[in-house]
Amino acid sequence: MQCYHCNREVRQTIHWQKAYQVDYYLLHTGPTEWAYFVNPKFDAPPIRYRKLTQPRDIITCVDCYAIPEIKDRLDDDFSGRRPLFEINQENSTAPTPRPEADG
Repeated sequence: MQCYHCNREVRQTIHWQKAYQVDYYLLHTGPTEWAYFVNPKFDAPPIRYRKLTQPRDIITCVDCYAIPEIKDRLDDDFSGRRPLFEINQENSTAPTPRPEADG
């Protein structure tokens, strides 16, 4: 598995008896549409939810997630404020460039 932003190979989570070490975060995202299912309560309206139409998994290494611009962008996608993938870019797989460190 590779980081979506910097293409670094990420490691699986390491578990110890009383601790663990995470090397990446996984965001399950993609374009959505409104969908409904029948409410099990009698005479209740259907329940409306957002259905993923083209699910995508975005892997972000801990180093990239520490960069405020990347973290904010992922948080915006997760909260629904701004989608990570635009509708007209559904087939694009190019990674979001990682900001260069000042130095």
